[in-house]
Amino acid sequence: MRRKEAQKPPAWWNPHKPAFYLLPRAAVLGARTKQLGRMQELRDSLQLVKLAIDLNEAFQGEGLIENILIVSHRWEDSMTPDETGAQLAALRAHLRAHPELHYVWFDYACMPQRSGSAHRSGTDGRTKAEKAEFNLMLGAIADLYLTAKVLILLDTMYRSRFWTTMEGWCAMQKVTSQGVRPAREGESRVTVVCIHNATQDDKQALLKMSTKTPTEISNFLASPDVAVTNKKDKTTMLPIVGKTDEHVREMMSGMHSC
Repeated sequence: MRRKEAQKPPAWWNPHKPAFYLLPRAAVLGARTKQLGRMQELRDSLQLVKLAIDLNEAFQGEGLIENILIVSHRWEDSMTPDETGAQLAALRAHLRAHPELHYVWFDYACMPQRSGSAHRSGTDGRTKAEKAEFNLMLGAIADLYLTAKVLILLDTMYRSRFWTTMEGWCAMQKVTSQGVRPAREGESRVTVVCIHNATQDDKQALLKMSTKTPTEISNFLASPDVAVTNKKDKTTMLPIVGKTDEHVREMMSGMHSC
């Protein structure tokens, strides 16, 4: 879940129909590398599609959102989120089992990223337009974790990281006119796949977190033993997480219509 404080968007951005870069399933299944490439490389080689997602439809479980898979995973390295290729292997297996999933959102492959040389030199390297696009998408991605099908690639460190824990909690919720509640049997949108050293005990511990209220998960995430690379993210996000019910009620009521 990655929703930042509201800022006035540029004229070309529609916050009610945010546009995201997505990987067609064929691009994932046909990839010849053991990891997915960086977004700019995939974009420039025409392997990404950019589609607008109607949030009116998404919050009703209808439209394009029914065919999109969002991947929640821990970055294993600041430059290579999937060092061994285990994440891509698990993603491919999931897609083969679910032919109804037409598109994939994987952050490294679908949002403008710094290059390896920029990382090494301590610079950003992205264009002004890429950074602006990144921030807009980052601010809107939370609504996809609340409404899309989500694949959690669970390792032993997943629950110790701020963003992944927040994404996982969000994915395990059911949106209703009253706010959010834990998804019941038959309502779940999430699949949890253990990778590396993760066990079924790790999976059950994660699933238990679904019962936390927005206030409870906000308090949990505020703890110093939940790590985050940029500490400002906690300052920005925790109040927003705590108000998830209010946000969902607004979205479900149609108050956000264009």
